[in-house]
Amino acid sequence: MPDLPTVDAMDQPWYEPPLFTGDAEAALPLLAYDGGQTGSVTVRAGWSAAETCRPRDNCNDAYALWSDAPTGVCFLAVADGVGRSDDAGRAARAAARVAVSAFRARWLHDPVQSGEELDKTVAWVFRDVESTLADLSKRRAGGESYAPDFRSTLVVAALRTDVPPGGGVPVVVARVGDSTAWRVSADMLEPVFGGTSDELGLTAALPGNLTALEGVRLRITDGEVLALTTDGLARDGRDEPVRAFLGRLWAAPPTPLEFLGSLAVRRNDRDDDRAAAVVWFGHYETADRSGPRPG
Repeated sequence: MPDLPTVDAMDQPWYEPPLFTGDAEAALPLLAYDGGQTGSVTVRAGWSAAETCRPRDNCNDAYALWSDAPTGVCFLAVADGVGRSDDAGRAARAAARVAVSAFRARWLHDPVQSGEELDKTVAWVFRDVESTLADLSKRRAGGESYAPDFRSTLVVAALRTDVPPGGGVPVVVARVGDSTAWRVSADMLEPVFGGTSDELGLTAALPGNLTALEGVRLRITDGEVLALTTDGLARDGRDEPVRAFLGRLWAAPPTPLEFLGSLAVRRNDRDDDRAAAVVWFGHYETADRSGPRPG
C-alpha cells in the first residue's frame, strides 16, 4: 500500500502483511469493489481489510448498494462491525445487506418523492435493521441476550438520481454510531454531521442503540459529491490530513483501481478496516479524464 501523503512516514515502510494461511473457502476478499452509473449519478463503493488483520481475520467493514432506474432512486449503506471478532464482521455485513433489502422492499411498494417522505422511509429502514440484527444476535447467543460481539455501526444515504443540469435533488443521510458522511467541497471532506472530537465517546451500534439514530436532510446539486465512510478511513470531529487527501482524489470519479487505492492507503496513525461509498452528482465524462490512457 502507498503511504498517505502529508502524514508522517511509516515506521516500517517495507512492511507487508503475511499471506492468509486458513481455509481458502472461508476467506472473504481483502479488497472489494462495486460501482457504476444510474441516472445522472456515478457511484463507487468498496472495502479494504486492515493489514494487521489479514493473516487471521476477514474485513469487518461492509457496504451494499441498490438503485432503481425507473423511479430514479439510489440507496447506499456502509457498516462497521464493532471489534475484531468474526461476529463483528457478520454484523456489519448483515446490517448493510438488511438496510438495502428493507429500503428496496419499502420503495418498490410505495415510491416516494419528497425529502420528508424519504426521512420516514429511512427511519423505517433503521427500525427493520435493529429488529433483524437483534434476532440474529440472540440466535448466535443461544438465548434472550445479545451476542456481545454481534454489533455494527451503520450509515446510509437515500437519494434521487435524476439530477437536472445545474439543479439539485433531495438526499437523506442517517446513521447510528461513528460511521459518517461527508460533502466534498474545495477538494476537502466536510462533515455532514456535527460534533467535535471531544464529544466522541463510546461507539453506538446496532442492535440496542436505535435511540442514537441521527438523520440529516440535504439538497445536493449538480457537480457535488457525497461520501459515506467508516472511521477506519476518516473520522468526523477531527481535522485529519486524510480529509484533504481524499477530497482531492474524489473531486471527480476515479477509476475503480484508483478508488480501491484510496481505501487501501497505508496510515501511520491507524490500522483498521475501512469501507466507503461515494456518489458524484451529475455527469463527469469530461472531468480531467478525456486524455489518452495506456492500453
